[in-house]
Amino acid sequence: MANYIRRLVSGDKARFKDGKLNMELDLIYLTDQVIIMGYPATGIEGLYRNRREDTKRFLEHRHGKNYWIFNFCPIRENSYDPSFFDGRVSRYPYPDHHAPPLAVMPLLAREMRAWLSGSPDRVAVLHCKAGKGRSGTMACTYLLTLNDTPSPPRLERSYSIKQWAKIRADDAMDIVPDDVDEHSTTEVPLTTISDFPEESHNILDNPDLTGTPEVLSPAPTIPVPGKSLTSSLKDVLDLHTSRRMKAPSSPGKKLKQGVSIPSQRRWLHYWALILAHEAPSYFWEIPRSPGSSNDKAGRPKVRLTEIKLQMRESSGVKINLVRAANIMMGQTNLGKNPTPATGNGYGHVWISLARYDDNFVDVLERWEKHTRDETHIGSRKPGTEHLGEEEVGKIFSEGIWDSRKMVRSFARLGPIGDGAVVKTQSDKEGKVVTYTLRPLSNESWDDLRDTLQNEDKKLDPAPEGANIPASESNSISDLTQGTSSRGVILDASREVRVKLYMGQVFMGWIWFIPAFHLPERTFASGQETTRFSFTRKEVDFPLGVGSEIISVEICLEWLGERDNEIIHPPARLSSQDEETQGKTGEPSGITALHAVTAATASDIVQAKQAAEN
Repeated sequence: MANYIRRLVSGDKARFKDGKLNMELDLIYLTDQVIIMGYPATGIEGLYRNRREDTKRFLEHRHGKNYWIFNFCPIRENSYDPSFFDGRVSRYPYPDHHAPPLAVMPLLAREMRAWLSGSPDRVAVLHCKAGKGRSGTMACTYLLTLNDTPSPPRLERSYSIKQWAKIRADDAMDIVPDDVDEHSTTEVPLTTISDFPEESHNILDNPDLTGTPEVLSPAPTIPVPGKSLTSSLKDVLDLHTSRRMKAPSSPGKKLKQGVSIPSQRRWLHYWALILAHEAPSYFWEIPRSPGSSNDKAGRPKVRLTEIKLQMRESSGVKINLVRAANIMMGQTNLGKNPTPATGNGYGHVWISLARYDDNFVDVLERWEKHTRDETHIGSRKPGTEHLGEEEVGKIFSEGIWDSRKMVRSFARLGPIGDGAVVKTQSDKEGKVVTYTLRPLSNESWDDLRDTLQNEDKKLDPAPEGANIPASESNSISDLTQGTSSRGVILDASREVRVKLYMGQVFMGWIWFIPAFHLPERTFASGQETTRFSFTRKEVDFPLGVGSEIISVEICLEWLGERDNEIIHPPARLSSQDEETQGKTGEPSGITALHAVTAATASDIVQAKQAAEN
């Protein structure tokens, strides 16, 4: 019964069955040296996730002491004592469903390379909560640093008995000659390079399992001359999908993506650009100029002037569900201030901007620069494990950065003026509503909030006995600093989260780093404006009313070197936030209430969890 429940929780993810141990785990071998698994749990959680005792027994039975665990769960989400695995645990935590601080990616990749290069018998074991999004993102981060294209596992230990038997049978069939009519003759053409399959297809071919790899990293294929960055990234993502996800139950179904959240895939693209030395010249100063430091005063800045959101006009059913969600949140503890949809059929759409804690990112970027090997960005420079009295392996050991909110809101955008909401007719999309959202000053936000509060009095109260749990963060009540009407000042090299709301109902979010979407510029100049768009498919969790999103257009302009405007500071945590470690905040929205019109149960759960981060 327990395994049946665990299979249901694993969903579309592949599982590993060890016949000798009579054990089944939410776990796969991505390569012969990289394992991805679900969270090793105890207690009630162990009834539907990997049991911690089983996980340790599995790893020690197969690998002895040659394993090292990499844990991506923040303490506030889930934690365990590393001593259970004899201290062989490193932590690189960041919130579920999010993109990580970019500097985490090289730090993780460098430690994995340092560990795995010690012996071909070593394995790295990666896990988050479900063992899919964060673990997959970070596994791909490491694989992208390899000189050769990574291949599927080749060793017997990396497969279950049933899988290995099938592979050997397939190999045997491959060497059996086809029946040939002795009276027929066939001209065999000379093989040219163009006759070979495209390299993007090679990753799913059955591997040659007759030999033992002689390399220290996952067994490579022959490198393809002139292979593109896009092709390399696709190969890695395809490998992860083919190994982590179960094969479709029917031929007509499509294999679901392993790393499926658009922002996480976007981060892997950024990382691939960095590795290929195609990132903007000023980003992380790669290569570093002589005498460079961590001083951010000279880092290029941009001004975010507006965001345009295009949506198909929502049906009356969805609008009513959104209105009901906002009423319920206004009447319960989901939000400190009621923010219902307006009564004319259109919701008050607004945006919260956020980024990771500045001090946290400063520490990560300092260690990234210190440990960087300029000849290979994915490798750790020898002798850089310490910086003064600090040690790179202890960045997260005290839980300083992940025991409370890791992402901090710093500004809001909303509709300002009569032309901020425009309705048009499109041949392709039908009725389209375009929201032009500009930075809100404290006064503008107060006015909008007052309007929402007054409208709430006109609506029917929430049903009695509504039992809705509190969410983890609250942009409505965060004490953000007033924003200039000219725009929000951003560090071009830092991450930004654009979180979309209709009232208090979460519609989706986008993580991006401005530097990777802007053309190079002359730092002495400024006011160069760039617009770029994300489609609905590039938005994370666009469910329910968010499914009506057509595009999100960002407008940025460069600031010149002489511009002395400061980067917009993050919100101040309230005393209540400090006491509860950030667990009362940004409205999650009653995602299930409105997403049910456009999503599966699995999507609803994912969106609700995402909205609460």
